[in-house]
Amino acid sequence: MIFLSDLLRRSIVDNDHRRVGSVRDVCVSLDETFPVVTALVVHRSGNGEMMIPWSQVVTVEGPEVRLNVNKDGITPYIPHTEELLLKRDILDKQIVDTQGFRVVKVNDLKLAQIKRTARLVGVDISLSGLLRRLGLQATIDRIGRVVPLQLPERTITWNYVEPIQVVGAHTGQLALAGTTAATVGAVGVIPKLQLNVSHNKLIDLHPADIADILEQLDVEEAGAMLERLDMETAADTLNEVEYPLQSELISELDPERASDLLERLAPDDAADILAEMAPAEAEHLLNLMPTEESRPIRDLLRYDAETAGGIMTPEYLALSETSTVEDALTYLRQHSEHLEMVYYLYVIDEQHHLKGVVSLRQLVVAEPTTRIADLKDPDVIKVRVNTDQEEVARIIAKYDLLGVPVVDEEDHLVGLVTVDDVIDVIHEEQAEDLSDIVGADVEESEEEEKFSWATAARRTIWPIANVIAGFVLALVLAQAFAPLLAHTTALVSLVGSVSDNRLSLALGGLFCLVPMLLLTSGSAGSQALGIAGWNLRSTRGRDLWKTILRELLIGTFSGIVVSILAGIAAFVLFHTAALSLVAALGFGFTQLIAYFCGLGLPNLLQRLRLRGSLITAPLLDPVISVISLGVFLSVTIMLIERVAL
Repeated sequence: MIFLSDLLRRSIVDNDHRRVGSVRDVCVSLDETFPVVTALVVHRSGNGEMMIPWSQVVTVEGPEVRLNVNKDGITPYIPHTEELLLKRDILDKQIVDTQGFRVVKVNDLKLAQIKRTARLVGVDISLSGLLRRLGLQATIDRIGRVVPLQLPERTITWNYVEPIQVVGAHTGQLALAGTTAATVGAVGVIPKLQLNVSHNKLIDLHPADIADILEQLDVEEAGAMLERLDMETAADTLNEVEYPLQSELISELDPERASDLLERLAPDDAADILAEMAPAEAEHLLNLMPTEESRPIRDLLRYDAETAGGIMTPEYLALSETSTVEDALTYLRQHSEHLEMVYYLYVIDEQHHLKGVVSLRQLVVAEPTTRIADLKDPDVIKVRVNTDQEEVARIIAKYDLLGVPVVDEEDHLVGLVTVDDVIDVIHEEQAEDLSDIVGADVEESEEEEKFSWATAARRTIWPIANVIAGFVLALVLAQAFAPLLAHTTALVSLVGSVSDNRLSLALGGLFCLVPMLLLTSGSAGSQALGIAGWNLRSTRGRDLWKTILRELLIGTFSGIVVSILAGIAAFVLFHTAALSLVAALGFGFTQLIAYFCGLGLPNLLQRLRLRGSLITAPLLDPVISVISLGVFLSVTIMLIERVAL
């Protein structure tokens, strides 16, 4: 086995052991399950690049790549349209792991030479693959001999990777042997993820698994993938995608196809998607639907999204009191595929007023000639169209219902809220409650892929509030303990035997700022803990590195704001510019460390299989406070010794 990163820049020698050049890329053909290497792209000093056919290569598994011809006998290779270059076209690209139902980044590629043939056998998506490319793998291996540090290799064999659709494009000129030049534009280029779903494994995945893949792609790429699915699979997949990505995907599709997909969804699901879109675009899609399909969706759009009317479905099983059990079963056989929930039969009168309910069990065991009026339970648990969705969820949970009927002000039956709709509501309410607790919108952070100034500004409000509270506490401490801080040498002992009175006063000032430090670092750590916890709950840490990068940028912004305010507060309290500078730098660095701890510790514990109750604020908050205080004292004491106070 050999990795592409090890092969690149390896020297190539001919059969006379004369150096030809170095490997720059590898050309493969996608005709087989495991792509066959057809040529090597070689860089020759002063002579540009050329392609050597694999038929003239002896081996690539030694310290050098050996050829079976001499330097002058090399035959230039002309690539075919179905071929591509591993480094240029696959390395660092996003691909679909159809076994793990996820989108991954290719950090390295594994090749194998079997007799006279070399093949691409898998992709390395691990951190060790990235370190290998950076030339750090040997260093990590040496460290691993001393400490128990071992990075696992995560390789996906190529047959479990979604084949990439080759898109022909001109890529420039490669100088071949002698003075001949040939275009390598025939080699496929993959500027973005292209999926060919007509003959691959994606079509065999469950729609929920395809939805997981879509959620990891950019909107444009996800839309292109959804466009290639057949209508039934696309509709089922769209129904599994999280909000608000559904509406974004619909916007990426052709309007005719988008309206066809919406027709295949339940009216309440279609209404939820259209509610997230621009009114003009939603109206255009509704106009493309048949009137009988769009009417129930329009009716649902009239209700507030967070009420029973906004989450209900207008499709339910209801019959008049004069109907018989036989009538009900016949109706059920004819219309069950259009009904979202068939476990309850609702009894209505001629004016469509809700009069009672009959369970499916009662229908099955009753005589066919029994009248529905004789079976009904008139004591129906119901909700109004304007009932808050959280109250609807509470009612369904309290009475262990599979669904609850929705009536208007005149007690007309207008819809049904099912338990699956309530699960979505509970998910939303949990996100809102957690967001209120930690002071950060956890769902917004999950949906955002890049740093947002608006999000950073909103998140910084709470650290600013804690700076103000900390300033009040610092003012109290400075007044109450001023005599003690002016004469004590206990704090001075932290930095050795220095007895400078100015240093003692500086350390006393920092002591007054400790409550402010704990408040701000606690706020930063709590926000990061909330984001990390929600990420672990919803994606199991799949987007860890993307989340850390975005959150550290937000933490940096927040740290800068907090450090400026802390410096101003220190100057107001102690009228010393140098001490203000020291405090500002200490606060800014500590704020960033608190963010990093809040993001990293839950993920570390989860990877150590210590998830459970250990990833909780009561445990991690004290840890973050201790780390923050230690970092603050270390940084500020070091700076105090170097700054003239």
